[in-house]
Order: sequence, then C-alpha cells, then structure tokens
Amino acid sequence: MSMISSKIVEIGELAISEDYPILILFNSTAPAEFREISIIHDFKDKPQKDMLKKGSKIMFGNTTYTVEDIGHVANQTLYDLGHISLYFGLEEGTNLLPGSALLSPYQVPEVKVGDSIRFIK
Repeated sequence: MSMISSKIVEIGELAISEDYPILILFNSTAPAEFREISIIHDFKDKPQKDMLKKGSKIMFGNTTYTVEDIGHVANQTLYDLGHISLYFGLEEGTNLLPGSALLSPYQVPEVKVGDSIRFIK
C-alpha cells in the first residue's frame, strides 16, 4: 500500500456548494478563472501516474472515502496539474466525466486550509 499526501493551501469562495456534491482539486498552477471554484493543494510527496483506481482510498482529515469509479484521464490530470473532480454522488443517468472520480460515502467532506488529503493506492 502506498500513500501520497498533499496539503490544502487555498479554498476558492465558490469551491464548496450545498447544491453540488463535488470538490474540484487543482495544484498551485491553477489559472485564476478556476481558483474561485477549486480547492488548491500542493503535493507533499511526489505524485504517481497511477495514483487512483476503483477501490483506492482518499482521506480528508480522518474521513476515508472509496473510489467507486474513475474517469480515463483522471490519473493523468491529477499527476500533471493536481486536478481531479471528486463527485460524492451522481444523479441517475449521469456519466462520470473523464477527469473525475466518484467517491463514497456520498457526503462532501469538511475541508479547511492546512488540511491534508491522502491518496492511498
């Protein structure tokens, strides 16, 4: 089991919405137009090209989530840009986007600047 850790350094003012069960992650290279809707994080450990697959875990603080499904480019964008869209539930009939992952349980974690995100393979 390997673990890659990152740290939340900024939370955009529109990044967390009660209406949409999604968190959008980007690293510090995120363009300005994405920063207000994103959680900006910096990897403390060197990211890997195949960090996530079905059954992988992502931890926000002490809460553990399981990857139920993952888009075909999600690992590449996470590696290149620190970018992935994390869905905590999808509406019936909605397809998961290529740069996204579906996590369970279907509850958006509480996050704050300074928190760690741990990606467990």
